[in-house]
Amino acid sequence: MKSSKRTRLLLILDLIAIGLVIATFSPLVIPVNESNPSWYGIPFTLWSSFLISVLFVVLAYLVSLVNKEKKHAD
Repeated sequence: MKSSKRTRLLLILDLIAIGLVIATFSPLVIPVNESNPSWYGIPFTLWSSFLISVLFVVLAYLVSLVNKEKKHAD
């Protein structure tokens, strides 16, 4: 993979990760003016935190694919 293309992909993945960090502490995860938000009986914060965690794992996997060296690729 070309260096400029790799750098661009890593920049995009970094921006997505920064966006997820910001979303973690925003009203998307912590709803405003609700005492007990829930979805299917499970707290909304738990659902959204689990989803964000899964997205971080997917991002880490994508970064590992972008940084994979040809000599170690199978």
